[in-house]
Amino acid sequence: MKKQEIPVCFATDDNYVPFLAVAIASLLDHASSENFYRIFVLITQLKQENIEKIQKLNKENSSIEFISLAKELDKIQGMFHLRDYYSKETYYRIFIPNLFPYYKKVLYLDCDITVLGDVAELYNHHIHGFYVGAAVEEVMQTFEVFGNYVEKADGIKRENYFNAGILLINCRRWRKKLIAERFVDLLNRYKFRVVQDEDYLNVLCKGHVRWINLGWNKTSYKNESFDDKDLKLIHWKINWRPWKYKNVLYEEHFWKYARMTDFYDYLINMRDSRTPKDEEKDKLLMENLARMAEEDANDPKNYRNTQGKTGSVWWIFDKIKRFARIRKLITIKAYKIKRNYDRRKQQ
Repeated sequence: MKKQEIPVCFATDDNYVPFLAVAIASLLDHASSENFYRIFVLITQLKQENIEKIQKLNKENSSIEFISLAKELDKIQGMFHLRDYYSKETYYRIFIPNLFPYYKKVLYLDCDITVLGDVAELYNHHIHGFYVGAAVEEVMQTFEVFGNYVEKADGIKRENYFNAGILLINCRRWRKKLIAERFVDLLNRYKFRVVQDEDYLNVLCKGHVRWINLGWNKTSYKNESFDDKDLKLIHWKINWRPWKYKNVLYEEHFWKYARMTDFYDYLINMRDSRTPKDEEKDKLLMENLARMAEEDANDPKNYRNTQGKTGSVWWIFDKIKRFARIRKLITIKAYKIKRNYDRRKQQ
């Protein structure tokens, strides 16, 4: 009997490799022998030693392939706003459907997660007719300043705003609706400051989201309305991260899988070497995000008050030339990968 293939994409740089290792170790520990888990790691460039450390996690029912998109992104690098901690890798999830044209759907996962269930269960959600399957962004439900921000700045109800770190992408519909093209075009016309790539995806996918149980994207803080028996995936967001602080909720799961990697000592040292000054920086980061959220919510020139009022057809008529440039990114690599994939199937 042929095994079901579960395609899973990550995107990383060398800084995030230790967390990627924990994520993959936990994912494969819960992987069913009845499936084959094809893991793609999208990179710009990565140290060979880090590639080898990740490859060591591979199992009989999985493969781990590293795909560099450096050349493709370099060709249109000027189109992106690479500011603050916004790196090239941040954009990779947007182009997954175009990079892998032979998949109907692909699961995208952030690196800063720990998996406690079989991701095949997540992958097998029905998303026909939707752009993505995703869980609500818990932060927007918990903190009034951020919930107020997405409603007033993005024009999206806080209960309808999803976290973009765990996405089940409907590749066919994504391509048909030109989400990658629309994303890059909007990126060039409007700058979101607070949640950045997550804001772009939410406004583009508004009304086309299949909602997935929060257990597949649970933030590591206590939520009285959440039952831990539903916990399938922990997303270590912002300051709720066990490599930063002790006594983080659910941290025992992170350290269990960190021990299975070559990065355990490194991660322990990362946590234990932090100083009060580092903690103060974290506090200031949250304060700055809250301040920007409040400013943008009340800005008469925010997305909701400007771009959000232009309707859904603004890009059709006057953006064709820009689309042609974007196509350089989303087609060249796609066909290379497809040819390699077809060649493997024939062997």
